[in-house]
Amino acid sequence: MRRRLTSLSFLAFLGLGTIAFAQVTGVVNDANNFPESDVEVTVKGTNKTAITDEDGNFNIDAKVGDTLVVNGKEFKVTSTNLGTLRYSTESKDINLGEVTILGGIKLDQAQKIGSYQTVKKEDFESTPVASVDEVLNGRVAGLNFSTGGGQPGSANIIAIRGAGSFVGTTNPLYVIDGVVVGKGADNAGLMTSFNPLSSIDPNQIESVTVLKDASATALYGARGANGVIVVTTKRGKFNQKTRFNLSSDFAFQDEAFNKNKYMNAEEFVQWGGLLRYNSGLATSREEGYQQFKTYVKWDGVTDTDWRKAVQRNSSSVRTYNFSASGGGENTSFRTGFSYYDNDPLTLNSKFDRLSTSLAVDHKASDRFKMGANANFSSVKNKTYLAGGAFANPWLTQWTVRPTSPIYNADGSYNLSLGGAGAFNPVAIQKYSHIEGNISTLLASVYGTYTITKELAFDTNFGTQYQQLNESRWDNPWYGDGVNYNGRLYETNSRFLDWNWINTASFKKIFAEKHNFEAYLGMEYQEHKMNYSSAQGQDFLIPKPYLANAGTIITANSYERKWIQYSYFARLNYVFNSRLTISGQVRNDNNSTLGENNKGGWFWSAGGSYNLAKDINSSSLDNLTIRGNYGELGNIPYADSWGSVYNGVSYLGISNQYDGTKGFIISNVGNPNLRWETTKQLNLGVDFGFGNGLVSGSIDVYNKKTTKAIFPYEISYETPSPQNTSFTNIGEIKNKGIEAILTVRPFNKGDFKWSLTLNASYNKSKIGQMLDPNARYLSGFLKAIQEGKQFGEYYTYGWAGVDPTTGSALYWTDDTKTATTSNRSQAQQFFQGKTPFPVYMAGLRSDMTWKNITLSAFFSGSFDYQVYDRWQSYSLGDGSSVTYNQLSSALYDSWTPDNTDASNPKQTWGNGTNSNGASSRYLKDGDFIRLKELKIAYSFGDKLKDSGIDNLSIYLRGQNLVTWVFDKSLTFDPESNSNASTYTWQGKGVFDYTSPIMRSYSIGVSIDF
Repeated sequence: MRRRLTSLSFLAFLGLGTIAFAQVTGVVNDANNFPESDVEVTVKGTNKTAITDEDGNFNIDAKVGDTLVVNGKEFKVTSTNLGTLRYSTESKDINLGEVTILGGIKLDQAQKIGSYQTVKKEDFESTPVASVDEVLNGRVAGLNFSTGGGQPGSANIIAIRGAGSFVGTTNPLYVIDGVVVGKGADNAGLMTSFNPLSSIDPNQIESVTVLKDASATALYGARGANGVIVVTTKRGKFNQKTRFNLSSDFAFQDEAFNKNKYMNAEEFVQWGGLLRYNSGLATSREEGYQQFKTYVKWDGVTDTDWRKAVQRNSSSVRTYNFSASGGGENTSFRTGFSYYDNDPLTLNSKFDRLSTSLAVDHKASDRFKMGANANFSSVKNKTYLAGGAFANPWLTQWTVRPTSPIYNADGSYNLSLGGAGAFNPVAIQKYSHIEGNISTLLASVYGTYTITKELAFDTNFGTQYQQLNESRWDNPWYGDGVNYNGRLYETNSRFLDWNWINTASFKKIFAEKHNFEAYLGMEYQEHKMNYSSAQGQDFLIPKPYLANAGTIITANSYERKWIQYSYFARLNYVFNSRLTISGQVRNDNNSTLGENNKGGWFWSAGGSYNLAKDINSSSLDNLTIRGNYGELGNIPYADSWGSVYNGVSYLGISNQYDGTKGFIISNVGNPNLRWETTKQLNLGVDFGFGNGLVSGSIDVYNKKTTKAIFPYEISYETPSPQNTSFTNIGEIKNKGIEAILTVRPFNKGDFKWSLTLNASYNKSKIGQMLDPNARYLSGFLKAIQEGKQFGEYYTYGWAGVDPTTGSALYWTDDTKTATTSNRSQAQQFFQGKTPFPVYMAGLRSDMTWKNITLSAFFSGSFDYQVYDRWQSYSLGDGSSVTYNQLSSALYDSWTPDNTDASNPKQTWGNGTNSNGASSRYLKDGDFIRLKELKIAYSFGDKLKDSGIDNLSIYLRGQNLVTWVFDKSLTFDPESNSNASTYTWQGKGVFDYTSPIMRSYSIGVSIDF
């Protein structure tokens, strides 16, 4: 909806009788309806100026009848409190919260028919995180987030309104300044994990809009079924003098949540003595203690804390940012520079990011406007192996015995370490490495030409180029490289994505009540990857260069490419600022699908009605009912850079026949492979009353994915590593509710307070399958079967410990009516829980008193389970005496004096297989976390005489406190595996990656 400035002039006319000078106050909001900080407000014809604060507030000497100039727009002073001034830099109209989504097409908050939510720039600025998507955690209703660990730059898993695919990533599509950049999928070749979104500096972001339903995402067609996240970076403003900002943030970090307590040396030997006694190898625990002490060659003194040996006392993050922005009547600009410097907990690891950006907008004439922006970043990431690798420093806390010293008596590294063998983690961290240098260029240019008053043409060309140079060096003395006299891997990956969008638009208002908007456009996308690798060993000179290798083992290279071209149309109709009807259709054609089904038609339609327009009540701000339905396409694997040629079969070369090279089937194509289609119905209501006292929204949705793709097993006769083919096999159903409520109990005067709550419910279920009786195993104890929950855990049911014998008990089947101590007599069954939370919530409190602000942010997830992948070793009931154990193996295991213990009888070698995979290692993940606490002080214009427009200082804490409901949960409930072979299947899996971090930071921001 748009209101013309003439309405402000009319109000000014009514107030001409008041001519006394006064302090005129107001709030400036941008086109996205967010407070606009650092905007210059002037009284026309005078030298009186004021600068808006971080909440958009300004206070200026003026009188009723004066004219204020805000970014070149004129506003008449009608009272001493002007309220909110919303403006657009593209017209003389006041816009209410528009977000550009595609080719000049905007989502207008006043004409909202779908479900989307915008996160403001203040949440991204000066945050000690490496990636944009980390900031969204808990702030968006219906968005579930989990991370591959606290390791900077790790790939994350995001699901909006539940998962919609069996394979690939559940992540939404990311669009940055009109450039489609993919889904944030892991694209590392050697590094444990790398998230391409970590190349974008969060401080450069103006806003992020999360599009959830069909009406909001339909214009993105085949890549928008999982949702779309639209990132808008900061730009300059017309008619504003050049302004500068300098900011810095320094943070200390430690582990946010880790209750795992491992044995010290004394406890470990006591546990070993208990094993021998329980197994009849010793006549008493004391005798067993002495036997085990001799077995592990413990000197009675050594007590090595291997965790402390491989990590710093604390992690530190330093950020430095500088920007300059401004503009004249026809040209505006913004340029920025930032440096992010992170020393993670693990010794010899590092994450550095250097970023620079430039955005320019130019009005060439009254008809033609154009602009360009570019963001370049250079990342250096020095990391380590993760998961089950012995070289993973986070795994060595229990794969290395505490009775083993780091160094031998002669000062050399100890290479007799129990389960880890010769993998001394201190030596490996010092002499081996995994590192990557990543360069990313993200750029776009646009042009808008107004042909007539009603007809316009928009074009936007965007590209992302990313190059990853990675290397892994296994030194010849310790760890993986010993048997090879040194080993070096090198990879080079280059990704080039570009898209070009052209849109023609027609806008016309008839009889001042009928507002028509029509759009017609096309988009072309091309995605290309080049990969090369080499491996050498037997290093004559022990330095990590392939030229020093005596033998080159392998060399490989390949190229992958896929394209998509699309045509789209959109029609909007608004009647009398009350009724809005919108529809869009899009045709997509994608090269990765089967020859018979490359094209698909996708669409959505919906409407809304603002009942507040018909209800004559001064206390009712908004009451809009809305609904929409649409069908969207999806290709789940394309952005993960697996096989992108699934529609065709082709041969490859192999040494499978006794080392003789020959051809094998490398891919079994499916010419009938077609789009996954997501059908989504959304009904919602937006409300507000009390002049801003209460506002919010409620959405109910039904989302169903049909023709979901999965690698379907096929019969074959020729020897081949391929026995599956991507096939459309089934349905995924998601139903849920989302709600957002904002209350402003104090919104005037010096003290202001607002509370915002978001909450969501989502239940996922597998619908009709190609084979209703088939069970598809998908990794990490999860399975897929018709009628079951999506990602439901599937394993043996743990029934506890027999109090009379100490034996492990299992449920015989899913009825849970009978138990057995013989694992072979038990059946695996679905456990009724998934790693996807059914309920999620976030609560934010913002208080302001004069120049002091205090904010707190809580988030929580409920009704889901998480899984410790390696606890079958670290709590192995004696299956191996070479690994350290959790202390509960000693203090909470069955003995004749402790029959109510949680763990079974500890025996040497554990012949019962009680440590095998079962629901024993599943934990309820329900938690509440204090995500952020921040206090800030702004000097405002107190330092203006010194040339400083504003100085702000703050203290911030992130992930400060975590409350878990399951007292047996000892690891972070937001963890998931970053194993490269898994995507959503790794969700909820604690894989001993770097932990999620708790941060304490201090920051300063100066405007001048």
